[in-house]
Amino acid sequence: MAKKNDNLVGQLLKKVEEKKAQIEKIKNPDYITNLSYPPGIIGQGQRINLNVADEETLFWVLTQLETMMVKGPILAERNGVVFHGTWYGYKLKDWFSDVVMVIKRKQSQRQVTELRSIEKKLNSLLSEDKRTNIELEKLSELLGD
Repeated sequence: MAKKNDNLVGQLLKKVEEKKAQIEKIKNPDYITNLSYPPGIIGQGQRINLNVADEETLFWVLTQLETMMVKGPILAERNGVVFHGTWYGYKLKDWFSDVVMVIKRKQSQRQVTELRSIEKKLNSLLSEDKRTNIELEKLSELLGD
């Protein structure tokens, strides 16, 4: 029975490692914009530092960007004007992409904490023999065997 449990725990630990690797990719994305989102009404309000904004604010910014991306071309065509699809020097899609990446980065920080907790619980469920084998495998990898 212990071997069956060890195999299941091993599979779950691999999934945890895979998720941690995915999260690692999100940690330091290459942003296109300066992450200083301009006020909604020209000349009114303050810029929003996307790095420190809470998720509610970031979703509000996404909503505003989505509205501009969808409605901008429609309004331009309807009124016979040109819509450039930019906002304060950056393309709307670049603002949108950067905001999504900031949200993912913030959410990944929570996921890392959750994954560490899961990993700790899973490791406590392993039999002593399996823990020894895992440590030996890690040492073997470090030595290049």
